Amino acid sequence: MRKIDTLALALTILVLCGCGNWLSVQPQGEVIPKTDEEFAAIIHNRLRDIEGGEDEFVIGNMDVIARTEGYADNLDANIKAGTLILYSGEDINTMQSKYEDAWKIVRDCNIVIENLNGRDTDIARGCVSAAYAMKGIVYYNLIRNYCQPWDEAEDLPGIPEVDNFDINAKPSRGTLKETYSYTMGLLDKALSYNPEDKTYIFTTYIIKAYEMKLAFWFEDWDKVISLGTDIMKNSGYELTTAADYADMINSKYEAKGEVLVRSHINNSSELDWYFSYTKGFLASRPVCSSLVKLFGPEPEKDVRFAASFNSKRLNVKVPECRVRLSEVVLMLAEANYHKGNNDSALGYVNDLRRQRITGVEDLTLATLEPVREGDRIIVDCRGKAVTPLLQAIFDERRKEFYMEGDRWFELKRNGCPEWWVISNGLKYTTKKYLYTSPISKGDVDFNPDIVQNPGYIF
Repeated sequence: MRKIDTLALALTILVLCGCGNWLSVQPQGEVIPKTDEEFAAIIHNRLRDIEGGEDEFVIGNMDVIARTEGYADNLDANIKAGTLILYSGEDINTMQSKYEDAWKIVRDCNIVIENLNGRDTDIARGCVSAAYAMKGIVYYNLIRNYCQPWDEAEDLPGIPEVDNFDINAKPSRGTLKETYSYTMGLLDKALSYNPEDKTYIFTTYIIKAYEMKLAFWFEDWDKVISLGTDIMKNSGYELTTAADYADMINSKYEAKGEVLVRSHINNSSELDWYFSYTKGFLASRPVCSSLVKLFGPEPEKDVRFAASFNSKRLNVKVPECRVRLSEVVLMLAEANYHKGNNDSALGYVNDLRRQRITGVEDLTLATLEPVREGDRIIVDCRGKAVTPLLQAIFDERRKEFYMEGDRWFELKRNGCPEWWVISNGLKYTTKKYLYTSPISKGDVDFNPDIVQNPGYIF
């Protein structure tokens, strides 16, 4: 656990005191940080939140997983009222507050970038790189939560670009395309410092993995393939084998095997008691049969089955936010599919299956299962009908990233399907607009140039 110097922490608190919705910092005559070490305290405080599992807005934590898995369709509804959230419509007010909270990290990153950029000490360079990386990842998460799914044909609203602290500034949302360029630029700036010091968490290939995730969301397939190929060849990570999978996926703190980065690597936030409670109520809803059926007639041969849920279909997987090499592999598979490289796409699927299923035979284009009727996702990210090959990619992704907060965004990315559930005698319908959370009403009221997302009237 990082030890934050008391004086530096006090100075950090002073500099973070501000007002206004747009991240204004008005020092009010207080002493503000001047040295590298004093500004570093701001970054280390945020890194400590990630390590202790308190952070929700960069890598994420169990609360994020509880929300997104609760919204999605991997879990059946409760027969009676339960603790775990049932559908996204219950979370409208909470997500407005989360929107405001995310900007506090952007504010901290901007403070460090403005004041340390240009200083040539190791501390300054490490902090500035980490600040650019965290800011870029926060923007990536804001995009997924608060912007509509990417559509090249539409001029959709993006996320405001905020680089300084002008209390009178009222930036517009701009376009989603502009936000993509801006966010990729932040991550590129982080990489320009050649970050290799693990003290700051965000080293080169972790940042490149987030660039790949960002490009994947925006269907920039050439960039996805370029970044993914680099990561596979040069990062030093390999797919975790079936023998080591359970140890890797259910590790309490350590980022093992193919895990490039994860949150909650210690108890510095003193929240382990809460995470134990969270794991308990995540097991209050059984896994849906459509997910269980993906494991086939001999599910015990797939190491992911026993590592995910028990014989009662209740969760046993440790719910942590992480970036793994298997995600890189499946993004490469889908990117190649959309580029028409079907053999390469299927090759990546088989690479993953060999490390997960005992005695598995490689799939071929001729032996792929026909497209099933009744699946939730029936169109891809471009509105085209799902094919047997894409279905195989989706199936592996759903099995691989169950209880890692992935399924909700897969539904959003691929058609925003609508469905309903019954709980405690009431019917809840996930409408298309609910995949995109509302931005803060306070920001909309404060700035007439901020457009609220469709479907929300306050």
